[in-house]
Amino acid sequence: MLTRARVLLVFALIVVSLGLAAASLMIGTETVSVHQAWADWRAGMTRYESPSLSILINQRLPRTLAALIAGAGLALVGCGFQALLRNPLATPYTLGVATAGSLGAYIAFVFELGGAFRVLGFSAVEASALLFAWADMTVIYLLASRRARLSPFVLLLAGVTLSMLASSGIMLMRYFASPDRLVMMERWLMGGVDIVGYEAVVALAIGVTPCLLILLAQGGKLDQLGFGHELAAGRGVNVPRLQAVTFLVGSLTTALIVSKVGPIGFVGLIVPHAVRTVTGSRHRVLMPVSLVAGGGFLCFCDIVARKALPGETPIGIVTALLGGPFFLYLLTRRHFTDWQA
Repeated sequence: MLTRARVLLVFALIVVSLGLAAASLMIGTETVSVHQAWADWRAGMTRYESPSLSILINQRLPRTLAALIAGAGLALVGCGFQALLRNPLATPYTLGVATAGSLGAYIAFVFELGGAFRVLGFSAVEASALLFAWADMTVIYLLASRRARLSPFVLLLAGVTLSMLASSGIMLMRYFASPDRLVMMERWLMGGVDIVGYEAVVALAIGVTPCLLILLAQGGKLDQLGFGHELAAGRGVNVPRLQAVTFLVGSLTTALIVSKVGPIGFVGLIVPHAVRTVTGSRHRVLMPVSLVAGGGFLCFCDIVARKALPGETPIGIVTALLGGPFFLYLLTRRHFTDWQA
């Protein structure tokens, strides 16, 4: 139950997240004045005539939107997978979707397919990552759904096994890659939302937004699933359908995000737990708040990535450096032996 204090904390968390998104538009290698950009726009200047408008509209806004979408998606999928697998350490990458996507991207890099084609807003590298992530998701689902409902145990085993196989494939690609391709592969693996232009953002939004809405609609059912499969079924929840929807839609969301921004870690792990300390474990509240907080957290990490060092730091490094210690702090504040999905 949300007390008045918790409601205020949730409201503050949402305001801070939105504030970080707004700050992401202004802060970077070169600080942009929103007042100046507004004045230029009122004066009839276009984004091609005004430096402030050019930076704000062509560079900062697409990047911020990408961070919001990716952070929101990873945090929401993390919530869903922790409930589905009844495991507080579950993340969007637990089942190997990100590793398989990375293998697909590596193959495209090795065979120099980067500029070979574009389809529906996805480059050859992104399409290859998406294809391999989908293949991983399909194989896991087929292995785990041979009985009446998905087995979390089989999901984990199949995901870990396929992730190890994909990791072996990545090492093989690294062995055959030329030095210049190896640098590109390593940079992609670190993740990044440094997107210029709106084609990639629109493609990501079109794919991810319906998935997020579907996952949000499962919140109440996931609350029932936390009491056990039998009790949830007795309360009218179609458990096999809920498991399938959560897994497939969550994996698809992860695949789409990884294909565009790379495997950015820790967002789907620490954000749900941080939000849970404020909202409690009710997924009807936890999931939408995590969605907003995830977007804000990734915007904050992107700001740090731009300003921490003279040269821009890959955002995946920042999420790990910030997320790791913060999660260790959460471990000292929460008793995971008593954790409930």
